Amino acid sequence: MDKQKLAITQTLQESLGAYERENPARFHMPGHKGRGLSGFWRDELQLWDVTELSNTDNLHAPSGAIAAAEESMARAYSAKASFFVVNGGTNALQAMILALDETDKLLLARDCHRSAVNGAALRGIHTDYISPRYDETRGLLGMVTPDDLDRALQETGATAALITSPNMYGFCADIEGLAKAAHKNGALLLVDSAHGAHFPFSDVLPRALGGYADVYVHSQHKTMDALTQAASLHLGECRITPEQLRKALAMTETTSPSYLLMASLDWSVYMAKRRDWTGQVARCIALEEKIEAIDGLSIFHEPVGIGVFERDRTRIVIDVTERGYTGYEAQTILEENHIYLEMADARRLVLITSPNDEKNWYDQLLDALSSLPKRVPRNAKTAGEEIRFSANEQRMGIREATFSRMQALPLDEAKGFVAAEPIGIYPPGIALVMPGEVIDQRAIDYLTTQERGGGTLFGVRDGKVFVVCQ
Repeated sequence: MDKQKLAITQTLQESLGAYERENPARFHMPGHKGRGLSGFWRDELQLWDVTELSNTDNLHAPSGAIAAAEESMARAYSAKASFFVVNGGTNALQAMILALDETDKLLLARDCHRSAVNGAALRGIHTDYISPRYDETRGLLGMVTPDDLDRALQETGATAALITSPNMYGFCADIEGLAKAAHKNGALLLVDSAHGAHFPFSDVLPRALGGYADVYVHSQHKTMDALTQAASLHLGECRITPEQLRKALAMTETTSPSYLLMASLDWSVYMAKRRDWTGQVARCIALEEKIEAIDGLSIFHEPVGIGVFERDRTRIVIDVTERGYTGYEAQTILEENHIYLEMADARRLVLITSPNDEKNWYDQLLDALSSLPKRVPRNAKTAGEEIRFSANEQRMGIREATFSRMQALPLDEAKGFVAAEPIGIYPPGIALVMPGEVIDQRAIDYLTTQERGGGTLFGVRDGKVFVVCQ
C-alpha cells in the first residue's frame, strides 16, 4: 500500500505516530524540528491549556503577562509595537490589510501569499499589482527592486505596497531601498516576512525589518522554536496606530486563543537569542559545498539580475535538473529515504534548516542525494518553467469577483472565464491567477503540467475551478 492510501486508512493520531516512529530528517517547518521545545513542552503542559482568566490576561485587550511578552517581542524586533497572532501569518497578513484606510490604494506584489489576496477581498480595497523580477532561463523567482517599486507607485498612485521578503527560496529584497522608495512616494511599506522571523538574531543573517518596514509579519513557527500557527505582527513608526492593528486582528482572529501557542511565541523569542544562528549558517555553507560536489546538483549562491539583495543561508535550495530529475521526482525519492523537505518545484528542492537540526540528518541527506541515479540532464522546458508572475487581463476587482455568484467548471474548460478565487500551486501558495482576472490557456497549460509532474494545486477542487457566473 502506498503512503497516500495508507494515510487515508489511518487516524490522525496514527499518522502522526507513524511519522514520529519513522524518525525522519526534518527539513521543513516548524523550526523547532520536534526538538526545540525541550524545556518548554512537558507532560503537564495540558494543564496550561486554559482560557482568559483574571490572572492569564486577554490577547485582544492585554494588560498583564501577554502585554509584557508582546513588549519583549517588540524590543527583539525593533518595533514600535508587536502583537501575538495565533491564527498564523495568514491572520497577520489579513489584519495588516484590514488596518488600511478605506481610501488607501494597495500595490500588491504578484508573488504574495494567497492570504494577502483574500485580505484585499475582505477589505474591498482598490488593488494594483507589481511583478517581482524573474529569470526565465532558470525559472527562478526574484524580488521587487526599489526602482521597480518607485516606478509602480508613481504610475498607480498607490498609498501602500505589500512586498514578500524573504520568499520561499530564502531570497531577500533591498528592504532599506524599498522603504525609501515607498516613503518618497508617501506610501506605506508592508512586508510579508513570514519566513524571516529569525533574522534579528545573528549578524550573518539578512537585514531585519525594524526601522525600515512600516508594518510587517513574522511566522515564528516556520524557523524558530514555536508551535505551528504561532506568528506575530509588528508596527513601525507610521500613520497606522497600535489600536488599529489590534482592532483589525480581532476582526478575524479567534476569540478563544490558544495559550499554548502564545506561550510558545514567548519561548521562541527567548530561545532565539540563545540559539547559535551564526554557527547554523556556517553548517549550511559547509553542507552546500558538499552538495555541490555531487555531480548534477547546484546551489543558487548569488542570483544575479532578479533583484535579490541578499540570501538567507539557512535555507538550502538545490537544483536537480542537471542530475536528470524534476524537483518533485527527487522529493519522492528522498521521502522514501526518510527525508522530508519543505517543498519542491519543477526544478528544485527547498530545505528549511535550523539550529535544532540533528547532525546525522545532513549525512543522511548527502547519502540520499549521492545515490540518485544519474540521468540525462533536463532542460528548462522539459523540467517545467517556474510560475510567471505577469499581469493577466483583469475584468473586475478582487472583492467583486470573490463575492460574485460563481460556478464550478473543469479547469480545461475555464479558458476565458473570470476567476472567483486565487488559483496556483501550493506550496508556496502563490496565485498564478487572481480573483477578477481572466483564466487564459497559458495558465491552464501550466497548472495542468505542474499537477501531472507532482505539484499540488489550490483553487482547483476535483479538477474544477470556481469562476464568476457569466
